[in-house]
Amino acid sequence: MQLVENAEDQINANLKQQIAEFHSTRSPDTLAALVASEAATTDPRNRIVVFVTSSGQSFGNAQVELHDRQIDLKQRDGSQKLSDEGYVLRKKDVAQGVLIVGESRAPINEIKETLAGVLFLSILPTLVLSLGAGVWMALVSAQRVRHIESTLAQMTRGDLSSRVPHADQNDDLSRIGVGINRMASAQDASMSALRQVSTDIAHDLKTPIQRIFVLLTRLREHLATGTPETDLVDNALTEAERAASVFHSLLSIAQIEGGSAKARFDTVDLAEVLSTFLEIYAPVAEDSGHRLTMARLPDAPAIVRGDRTLLGQLTANLIENALRHTTAGSTISLSVESDQQEILLVVSDDGPGIPEEERRNVLRRLYRLDRSRTTPGNGLGLSLCVAISELHEASLTLLDNNPGLRIEVVFSKPGGGRVNVSLPE
Repeated sequence: MQLVENAEDQINANLKQQIAEFHSTRSPDTLAALVASEAATTDPRNRIVVFVTSSGQSFGNAQVELHDRQIDLKQRDGSQKLSDEGYVLRKKDVAQGVLIVGESRAPINEIKETLAGVLFLSILPTLVLSLGAGVWMALVSAQRVRHIESTLAQMTRGDLSSRVPHADQNDDLSRIGVGINRMASAQDASMSALRQVSTDIAHDLKTPIQRIFVLLTRLREHLATGTPETDLVDNALTEAERAASVFHSLLSIAQIEGGSAKARFDTVDLAEVLSTFLEIYAPVAEDSGHRLTMARLPDAPAIVRGDRTLLGQLTANLIENALRHTTAGSTISLSVESDQQEILLVVSDDGPGIPEEERRNVLRRLYRLDRSRTTPGNGLGLSLCVAISELHEASLTLLDNNPGLRIEVVFSKPGGGRVNVSLPE
């Protein structure tokens, strides 16, 4: 039937083109002359072209009678016979009259007759039907298996909201899908409860730790400088400040994951954000012996939908991460690239990088590489970046910069589809 549809599509395209050729003519007399000239060289058994004026006068290679939506064709006196195969007709109101064009259905009928003959003469119709049914069932089953594999892959990457599409069938694949969905729901509920407990603990402990920090500060004011007690209080203040920072970061991640910031989304130019933070961190990088450069910016604004403050925090965290984990003399490059669908933000360095097997782990909360335990930080900077990326439906990826680390954040332009956070396997 595809051949028949192709033939019908071709005829309809031809008719549309023919109408377009006459449509630009506004004068009835001019159009009548054009139609008459065309009809004189056109065999009505193949193609019909007729123009009926508002007064009922007809020009063309056939006689036409219009009855509402019905078009009756008759042979014009002295003209060639019409086709016995029927016509595909189109009419259009133009130049204060009606233009009718048509093409014979002979090619379509020939295809149908040929197909009917092939089917009729086939000696293995049952085999063909059985084979078709088998292929169809195999394709449907393969598609369902792909859905299950896709759901499992997304769950492996941490997306516990993914589910296998429901199928109204009582078979093995359906039961497997139901089991996977039930397991995912249980895991999602457990993780949500765990996140909530973590958030509640962070919220409840943040205030007491802040009070301890204030009390230690007051105690420090009453101690003489250089005494052992003063040193102990200074160390306690440092640890209290680090603890408060951890709880503050945990609460920030929880708030971002809650999605409330989406209400503040507006158009943001990522290129402008990156340029601003380049100016802010350039002196810091210079003081620490680093070189902070802008590798590339698009000619036009790189517009995304998002929260400017959070996108600035994302940029700042990525820059600070590079400054913290590279040695003096290292170069940190920033860039923004844009195409028709996506905007790519990149922060790269030529430092020690992160081993491939550890790249997924460093995005976990409070996880730190062994070599990083002696450097400042709480293991939540990249976790916060992941949360901000997910909120903006962006993809954050850690790659090898040969040497060093390359962090890419891919945003969809406004109106684009969602991109899940992912890491290389």
